[in-house]
Amino acid sequence: MSPAIGVGASTALRDARVLTDRLLQAAGGRPLAEALHAYEEEMLGYGFDAVRDSATRGHHLVGQDPLPTPQA
Repeated sequence: MSPAIGVGASTALRDARVLTDRLLQAAGGRPLAEALHAYEEEMLGYGFDAVRDSATRGHHLVGQDPLPTPQA
């Protein structure tokens, strides 16, 4: 992730909070695999958004290479 907008550390802290919440659910009886899957699903949504936003702004602000266009 580009340092252009400073969301790397914030995203890591959010990951830690979400994972902690899911692990606490597992400790409370939710199946571990289900709890981890829920964490992954949530993290993928905001994580990819943060990477895309960071890369776009890094490209505009400091000329960083843009992310490749996804293949269909």
